[in-house]
Amino acid sequence: MNNLGNSDRLALDIERFSVNRQVEFLERCDSTNRVARQLLQKGAGPGLLVAAEAQSAGRGRQGRVWQSEPGSNLLFSLVLAPKVPPERMARCVLIWAAAMAEVLDCRLKWPNDLQDPEGRKLGGILSELYVHDGNGAEAWWVILGVGLNVNQRDFPGLPDATSLCRLRGHAIHRSDLLQTMVQALESVDPGAPDAMERWKRRNNTLGRRVRIGQVEGLAEDLAEDGSLIVDGQRILAGDVELIANS
Repeated sequence: MNNLGNSDRLALDIERFSVNRQVEFLERCDSTNRVARQLLQKGAGPGLLVAAEAQSAGRGRQGRVWQSEPGSNLLFSLVLAPKVPPERMARCVLIWAAAMAEVLDCRLKWPNDLQDPEGRKLGGILSELYVHDGNGAEAWWVILGVGLNVNQRDFPGLPDATSLCRLRGHAIHRSDLLQTMVQALESVDPGAPDAMERWKRRNNTLGRRVRIGQVEGLAEDLAEDGSLIVDGQRILAGDVELIANS
């Protein structure tokens, strides 16, 4: 349970987030990414932040349900407008994940998991491309959906899950953390030549044997587009299983 009480209600801090951006705080929604997309269709733009205390249809990778104890964690979507071609979206998401990992002092599993050093899951990212017609020219933005385990202590049926509270031994003020993470995400330049090095410094994947679908081998490196190179083969998407050394 979150023991910060009412001082940690995200809705109480709406003014601090509403400066120079559109913000939508919800007690409950089906998906913050879906709400963000609806608001973009109604005229919202980059910088839009949607956060909820609970989701009824939060999603992880491969269509999995993202489970979260209401009022304990961070569930939010942020709309970003990277100045790179849309085919570099996967690269952008890796670099944004690295920015969050630096704030949280945690590790990364390709392509989008936030983990502790032992490989237990702290959070995940679900990105969606949004294409719009801006003044007669097609442009693209990214809806970056984030689920982060902050103050939840118990994860029934999820033995590989953990939270910041469990790792640090005390409750975390979610509004302060959300503000720090949004600032970190918006300060990143995904087009910087050395940006991918931020992900590599925090990764739990490179140098390990992995299985992705039918592909099994050594995770050697990242390509510039964000693909994982496994025994010389580029993998752009998939669910990574880390294989223990025999």
